[in-house]
Amino acid sequence: MKRQLRKPDKLRFKSEFDQVRLDGTKLVGPSMLLVYAPAPDDLLRCGVICGKKYSLLSVKRNRARRLCWESFRLLKEYLPVVRLVLIPRRRMEKYKRQDVTREMAGLLAKAGLIPAGPAESPPEC
Repeated sequence: MKRQLRKPDKLRFKSEFDQVRLDGTKLVGPSMLLVYAPAPDDLLRCGVICGKKYSLLSVKRNRARRLCWESFRLLKEYLPVVRLVLIPRRRMEKYKRQDVTREMAGLLAKAGLIPAGPAESPPEC
């Protein structure tokens, strides 16, 4: 199965982000904040918020966004239909992609959205 990230996989409107942040459950990790809420439609969608509070340098903000999107792309086949909002923290600057994916998988397992057992855990690509 191809793991592609397409336009319908992304939250695009402020109203969608606001709905997730108001109705959702927040999980805090060392390098990211993850907010999830049940989807009103039957689509798994994700959004990334990375503003100037993260860094004034756009290169650093874009790298954090890319790491979040890539981790979501790798894990989305294991997720149920929910809406996610990812907010990177400054510590992510030092992380590699595998570290971000591992942390996101841990937060999702803590939320009960993906299996937590070692035999059932998603592969680290």
